[in-house]
Amino acid sequence: MLSIWIRNLLYLLAFCLAIPWLVVRRLRTGRYRQGWAEKLWGAASQPPPAGSPASPTIWLHGVSVGEIQLLNPLRQELQAVWPNARFVVSTTTQSGMELARKLLPPAVRTLYFPLDFSWAVHRTFRSLQPDLLVLGELELWPNLLAIAQRADVPVVVVNGRLSARSSAGYRRFRWLTRGMFASLRLVCAQSELYADRFRQCGTDARVTVVSGSMKFDNASLNSSSTEVQQLRALVGVQERHTVFMAGSTQVEDEQAAITAFLHCRQEAPELRLVVVPRHPHRFDAVAQSLQSLPAKVLRRSELTTAVQATDWDILLVDTVGELSHWWGLATVALVGGSFGKRGGQNMIEPAAYGANVAFGPNTSNFRDVVELLLDDDAAIQLPSQESVSTWLAEQLTNPQAGQQRGQRARQLVIAQQGAMAKTVQLLQTLPLPHRGAW
Repeated sequence: MLSIWIRNLLYLLAFCLAIPWLVVRRLRTGRYRQGWAEKLWGAASQPPPAGSPASPTIWLHGVSVGEIQLLNPLRQELQAVWPNARFVVSTTTQSGMELARKLLPPAVRTLYFPLDFSWAVHRTFRSLQPDLLVLGELELWPNLLAIAQRADVPVVVVNGRLSARSSAGYRRFRWLTRGMFASLRLVCAQSELYADRFRQCGTDARVTVVSGSMKFDNASLNSSSTEVQQLRALVGVQERHTVFMAGSTQVEDEQAAITAFLHCRQEAPELRLVVVPRHPHRFDAVAQSLQSLPAKVLRRSELTTAVQATDWDILLVDTVGELSHWWGLATVALVGGSFGKRGGQNMIEPAAYGANVAFGPNTSNFRDVVELLLDDDAAIQLPSQESVSTWLAEQLTNPQAGQQRGQRARQLVIAQQGAMAKTVQLLQTLPLPHRGAW
C-alpha cells in the first residue's frame, strides 16, 4: 500500500511539472482538451445495463486509433464466444475516442483510460467491475496492475509488442517493474522476439505465448470493397491513374513524398498524390504547407460531393479512421514514420491490398514485419528521403515489377493470418472470476 502512495506522489510531481507544457500544447494544437475528468478521477458509476447479473464484463483498452482498430474485431469475436458478456472500451487519445464512438455499437461503453493515480484507477474498477482487462499491445502501469491483482482481475496483453528500447528501460529499473510483468496472466506476443523480451522483463514463461500479429488478420485484402470503391468514386480515380500514397506520415515523410511527386509529375500526368498525416492535430499545418505548392490541392474533410481526378493533384486526407480504406486506392505506397525517429508505421495494410510498398530506414517498431517483406522481395526499404524521388521514377518507368512485388506482399499477408483465432482460443482458457466487492 505504501508503494502505491509513493507512486501517487511521484505522479503528482510529474503532472504538476508537465502542466505548463500541456497548456502550451493545448493552445497550439488543440490536443489534450477532452477526458480530463475520467483521466484524473476515474470513470463515474452508471446504472447497470440490461442483462444477467452473472454476465461477465470485459474491459478492452487501446491507446489510440491503431489499437482501437485492432481491438474492435477482437471484441466481435469474443462477443460470439461470450454472447452475454458486457464490453467496455477505453482509450487515451481524443482521436482514439472519436474512432471508438464511430465503430462501436451504443451498447459498448467507451471511456478515457484513467491516469495511474490509485484513486482514479480504483474508481474506474469500482464503476466497471471488470472480470477481465485486455490491453492492446502494451500499456502497463504499476498502480493499475497492483489494484487489478488485489481484486483478482486477470490482466492480459494481446498482440503484445515490446521494443528493444522499452525492454532495456524496463530491465534497467527491474526492481520497480518486474512485479508488473509478473502479474500478467497471459501475454499473446506478436513474435518470439517480443515474447522473449516479455520474459526477460519478468513475465512468467508459462503464460507468454507467440500468437502472431492480429494486424495481419485485420488487414483487408479486397481493393474492390464497398468502402474502397466509394472513396475511389469520391475523388474520381480510374484505372489509368497512378495513385502515389503516403500514409501515417510525419514531416520527413511528407517532404520526401511531395518532392518525389513534383519531380515525377511532368513525365507522368496521370500521377496523383494522397497524403494521410499520422496525427490529426497536424492536419491544418500540413494543409497550409501544401497550399503553397504549384499543384491543385483538396482536403478530404471538405469533399461533400464527388470530384474528378482532374480537379486535384494532391489530396490531403484529414479525417480519422479511413486510412485502411484509402490504402486500397494506392498503386505505389510510401509508409510513414520511417524517415524520422518514429520507428515506422503499419505497412501490413497496403501490402494486403497488393500495393507496391516502400518505407524508410527507421522501422524498429515493425522489425519482424519488415524482415518478412524484405525476405520475400515484397517491399523496398529506402535509405534516405532523397532516394524516394529516384525510387518513384523507377516505379513509373517499370510498373510491372512493382505489380509483381505487390502480389508477393499480398500473398505473404494471407500466409500470416490466423493470430486472431489463436488469441481468442487462448483467452477462452482464462477463468473469469466472480466480481468482488469494490
